[in-house]
Amino acid sequence: MRQLYIYRVVASVSFAGLAILMTGCLSTNPCAHAPVAADIPLSPSTTSQPFAGKGDPYVPGELAVRTTDIKPCDNGAPTALRIHAPVAPGDYAVILFHHGFMSRNSAYDEVLKHLSSHGFVVVAPQMYEPGLGPLLGHPTAAAEAELASQIVAWLPGNLDNVTGIHARTDRLGISGHSRGGKVAWRTAVADPSRFRAIAGVDPVDGTGGPLGNQPRVVQGQFQFDLPTLVIGTELGGGCAPSGDNHVQFYEASPSPAWHIVALGQGHGDMLDEAEAAAAAMLCASGPNRAGMRRLTVGLLVSFFRAALQGDESAYGFLSARQSAPIAITTEFR
Repeated sequence: MRQLYIYRVVASVSFAGLAILMTGCLSTNPCAHAPVAADIPLSPSTTSQPFAGKGDPYVPGELAVRTTDIKPCDNGAPTALRIHAPVAPGDYAVILFHHGFMSRNSAYDEVLKHLSSHGFVVVAPQMYEPGLGPLLGHPTAAAEAELASQIVAWLPGNLDNVTGIHARTDRLGISGHSRGGKVAWRTAVADPSRFRAIAGVDPVDGTGGPLGNQPRVVQGQFQFDLPTLVIGTELGGGCAPSGDNHVQFYEASPSPAWHIVALGQGHGDMLDEAEAAAAAMLCASGPNRAGMRRLTVGLLVSFFRAALQGDESAYGFLSARQSAPIAITTEFR
């Protein structure tokens, strides 16, 4: 997310804090034994259907959720991970969710726990530590995508060990907010065979600010046929500028693709409330942030329920404007 927490960075400047500000660089191989994505199959030794949620996607699901934090290199994890997973034994589809620029993976807890309660293992990596490094263009979105591929390689087997349930990494979706959306698309473009669906939450395809060191991921039509959901906000403004926002991602997406725009809401309004309030200092914000969180997660639940859990009737929620908690526009191809 563009400059989301700059005011926090500036407020914390001190001799003691300068070293922290200089963090943010991302290693492409932080653990010597990190797996290589191409070498790790995603399909588990089962042909059974994963758990399929039911009921209203805009309210929490029936499953209790446990949140687990993994430190870098623990169990071979290539970076810190925040994992939301159902407690009950079973087979569950998996979603990899990438945070926005200068954000924390924990800033999406309300949305991601709700998503998990409908029968998903949700893996939210911390791609780098917010600080001066990212503000100066390091890591790049390309480097984040390389790390994301290492995370994908780590998932099979390791998720089972961490969560104590069966994570169906053959039913893998990828998603992300703001710049995290760009990272999700870069990762999918590199190897779409690893994924079954992709979703962006107000994705931004920026070029890296003054340095301009980050090529756009939208370079004409995406060359894959993954089901695609693009969620946008009407008040993206400078944080999700015209020409580099949700519109371009949807236009570049082949069918089947859905484009839902939240009217009167802003770029950070789907974050947990404390983080959304902070984002509102830099990005336009709407009058109903709680409604924006409900909309975001309800759309993600519906989309991934159809694409990963196999209930294709759930796609119907994406066009049902009357059931959305806030006003939206919808289009589909």
